[in-house]
Amino acid sequence: MFSVICSILGVYSNATSDLPLETWRLIAVALIARHTALRHLAKAASGYVVRLTADIRALLSARLSVVPASCLSFEDAGAIQNNLRSPTKTSKPFQVDLSRFTQQALPRVYLDLTDVVSHAIWHDSCAGIPRVQLEVATKLAQSNPSVSILGLHLGQWYELRPIIESANGDVDAIFSLLKETFFEFGRTLKGLRAFFNKRRRKFRSKRYARAPELKAEDTLFIGGAFWVNKETINFCKRAAANRATVLVLVHDLIPVTNPDFTGHDFQAEYFEILSLPIHFIVTTHLNRRELERVRQQANAASLVTCSSIVPLADEFPGSPRNAPPLAATDRLAGLIACDFVLCVGTIEVRKNHLTLLAVWDELATELGHRLPLLVIAGRRGWKADDALAKLDAARAFADRIIFIEAPTDRELQWLYSSCLFTIFPSFFEGWGLPIGESFWFGKPCAASNTSSIPTVGRDLCAYFSPYDPREMKNAIRLLLNPETRYALQQQIESAPLRSWSDVAHDIESVINQRPPAGDPFQRPPHSLELDGGDSLAADKFASIAQSMRERIG
Repeated sequence: MFSVICSILGVYSNATSDLPLETWRLIAVALIARHTALRHLAKAASGYVVRLTADIRALLSARLSVVPASCLSFEDAGAIQNNLRSPTKTSKPFQVDLSRFTQQALPRVYLDLTDVVSHAIWHDSCAGIPRVQLEVATKLAQSNPSVSILGLHLGQWYELRPIIESANGDVDAIFSLLKETFFEFGRTLKGLRAFFNKRRRKFRSKRYARAPELKAEDTLFIGGAFWVNKETINFCKRAAANRATVLVLVHDLIPVTNPDFTGHDFQAEYFEILSLPIHFIVTTHLNRRELERVRQQANAASLVTCSSIVPLADEFPGSPRNAPPLAATDRLAGLIACDFVLCVGTIEVRKNHLTLLAVWDELATELGHRLPLLVIAGRRGWKADDALAKLDAARAFADRIIFIEAPTDRELQWLYSSCLFTIFPSFFEGWGLPIGESFWFGKPCAASNTSSIPTVGRDLCAYFSPYDPREMKNAIRLLLNPETRYALQQQIESAPLRSWSDVAHDIESVINQRPPAGDPFQRPPHSLELDGGDSLAADKFASIAQSMRERIG
């Protein structure tokens, strides 16, 4: 059987005309291998069958301009199966109605998850942009069989769809599988198991020396941190040069408009993408305005910027809306009998933890033990040494502050569902996932009134200026009042909230529309300075930071 399929592969690679009926028959047999008697072959053999038939699909699309035999109905599959099991002289000859196959080329959709692979290698939890991408990739894989999901690791491109499909829609399981698959042997004790697991899983995943060459009818979707890997940017450039539809989800423009908030300088990488004739997806109207402003200022000319708005989700993945708390983990056990307020987010300068800690100190002085605990949950980030030092030195019940470093999703579910309310003091956000997740568990939020945050929070938050500690304190006091909190909870219960299926559906709609690309421009010099617009001025932030250092000593 393998030699037959290999022969088919050779036929396809050289084909220039319609296929003979006998070849269609063999293709159909291979393509339904998972659903017929061939599925009972040894796992290794079936792995080769799947990989070879994937090659057949790709070559059919690329070289023959016809829809491959995967479009056969299950009735046809059953007929083939019966002929395989009973190859007698009296068996009816296998026939396929070729009139059902369009003569148009079958377009492909490619997703690049390279940054998610890198994140999985170095981190134990999936949050923020990587979670957004895995949620979208999962939903698209479930609804669109033409989607190819790729990731680059150590100079090799891998087909990640087998990993995603094997997790049955569980994003946390996908993240764990990615870690096991690409985790480098020898870095920790867990590396031993990961080494053998990744060998097995890589055997099932197709590997490429370079990214596929997209054609004009194909689509490339980049949904994450394109700036962290040069090859992802080059992938976009080649696709755009081939006139493929390139869609890039721009979560924010902070590396360009507020570089002081980032851990590294990524302006050059951003401008390489912003200069391409591609279609951008943004999450809010404010982000669309920022995108248009930055592109026009950078090129010193009026440019057409084509974009679509797709809001992100409120849903906390894997948890029903208003789900009750799960069992607390050991490090959360001390919180079971406590009232607490929750702040979720990476400990980095942009998230404004320093101001929050200073305000909480003042509230502790004023209210004493009537003040609930403040639980700050997140990974250690960048340019936040003062805040991290304060968190590391905090004594839970004396300072009314607890730091839960790198919480798992199970721990976050418990924290969200058990807290009184949440607080989100960030200076600037492209979206603000913790606000919607708070609503998902029916909890109101005290939130900053800047950037895109009010778009996420709507009228369900108590707002304050992140630059004004007094306003922040008043918003917290407002939600410490049970009556105010209850009124907001009632509003949240009746509010429509978005799921990740909604987001994936909207992105898939944009992909299917094959939207137009904007004007290209010459990349500006790396030293370019842009007007601040809606962004935070560096000198204003510096003065606030100094004030907060003085407050917390």
